[in-house]
Amino acid sequence: MTAPATLPDAPRDRLVRSTVALLISNATGAVLGIAFWAVAAHLFVPRDVGYGVAAIAAMTLLASIAQLNLGMVFPRYLHAAGAQAGTMLRAGYVASIVLALVAGAVFLTLTGHHDYLKSGALPTLLFLGAVVLWVVFTIEDAALIGLRATFWVPVENAGFSALKIALLPVFVVVAPRSGVFYAWVLPMIVCIIPINYYLFRRVLPSHVRWSSGRSTLPSPRAVSSMLVGEYVGGLAFTAIVTIPALLVASTLGAAQAAYFQTPWLAGTSFDFLLYTFAATLLAESSARPTAAVATVRRAVRFAIWLLAPGLVVLVVGAPWFLRILGPAYATHGTRLLQALVLALPFMAINVTYVTYARLARRVRRIVAAQVTLAALILGLAAGLLGPLGITGAGVAFLVGQAALAVVVAPSVIRQYRSRRMSPSFAPEATLIAVQAGTEV
Repeated sequence: MTAPATLPDAPRDRLVRSTVALLISNATGAVLGIAFWAVAAHLFVPRDVGYGVAAIAAMTLLASIAQLNLGMVFPRYLHAAGAQAGTMLRAGYVASIVLALVAGAVFLTLTGHHDYLKSGALPTLLFLGAVVLWVVFTIEDAALIGLRATFWVPVENAGFSALKIALLPVFVVVAPRSGVFYAWVLPMIVCIIPINYYLFRRVLPSHVRWSSGRSTLPSPRAVSSMLVGEYVGGLAFTAIVTIPALLVASTLGAAQAAYFQTPWLAGTSFDFLLYTFAATLLAESSARPTAAVATVRRAVRFAIWLLAPGLVVLVVGAPWFLRILGPAYATHGTRLLQALVLALPFMAINVTYVTYARLARRVRRIVAAQVTLAALILGLAAGLLGPLGITGAGVAFLVGQAALAVVVAPSVIRQYRSRRMSPSFAPEATLIAVQAGTEV
């Protein structure tokens, strides 16, 4: 599988450029995402907003099961694949799309009727199509990150977010019950077509030409092990983000799900921002392994400098931000949002720990950290929603992140202070640090 010669370091450092592009993408998506739910809250009754929340959560959960966590695999390995990048990219697309169809069919067959999904053949097919679209929409960004071509990612995501807001007034008239869901899904088609044309016709061929037949992939066994570990870890992360919305809808009702969605989206957006830093760090460290130590430290400092002010602003301003949606949304969601934002420092420690593990291909650490976190948060949320309402999900998120951070913080500090990448790296790790001509 591995080509005779390995890839040299990429010629330019793109850490800041790629990170800024993705931060713009995430920030724009978060702001316009909140605007989407604000407009939906004013146009639709809470019950129909709740139906949209639950349907989108189900779609996202199924798509995340199907996408094999390629959102982290592609940034880690796609550049290193070199001449084999096309094979890896196409295999990822095909496997994820097939798995999306299977997961969607199993879900619809085995879980019975759901109030948030209309019955009938056409709504069923539309839901399955939406799951496939979300898979492609997600992994295409990961492919662009892995090939260090992030310029169009914020343009795509801003266009998607703006289009779905624009469609809400249309669907409140033509399909009020399912309008929130359809307004979310339809813009994906508009975005997927041009982005994939650019990816497969411009970016991928350029990278294959640059590689000149070379590759720096580890052994097939090592890649397979990482894929399995990333898949399990990715399922745990997806469960943290999506299952609480389903728990709220089933336990507290559709109206409470509507009040829950915007604070949860805003709070967990920080999680996505942190993983944005992680994705660019993985891509740059894999593309320029001899500069990996400096890359890690720069990424950590940049994240602290950028995200710390946002924490303060959101904790203090939470009730005023949510009042934009209406007094009821502020009353029910303020404490939830504040608890989620207060978890940011602990989230940062945990994401850094998992990122170090990804760079070193320490698969067990990735799985252990993410599965433990999911078990803590979801277990606590299930128990706290009853006595605390939707605030219980925020308390569960904060306590779970803090508990794991206390355990992994010593390892993170030790690795950050080291002048070299950790000597406990897995054998055959693609990422190495080179000093004085010696691999260490």
